[in-house]
Amino acid sequence: MQKRHRCSLGEKLSDAAELPKDITLGLPKITLLAQKEAYIENYRGIIEYDPQIVRLGYTDGIITLYGKDLTIASITDEDITINGIVTQIILSASEV
Repeated sequence: MQKRHRCSLGEKLSDAAELPKDITLGLPKITLLAQKEAYIENYRGIIEYDPQIVRLGYTDGIITLYGKDLTIASITDEDITINGIVTQIILSASEV
């Protein structure tokens, strides 16, 4: 038996108002420039950082970037830019 995805009230309101879910629900938005740069909006903090791995918290879990020569090019409370060679990105969602 398949589980049905239940929409939260926030998702329903976002859909009804035709607003972007990354804004209304605080979900991360990841923009890649080839393998050279990752721009992440709506992150919630740095969990781990070194030249081969960057782990960031977000509302529902963890974003993990793997690569080589990873550096934080810019950072604010809401967004972060990672430069280097990004080889893999994993989103790990918390179980609800």
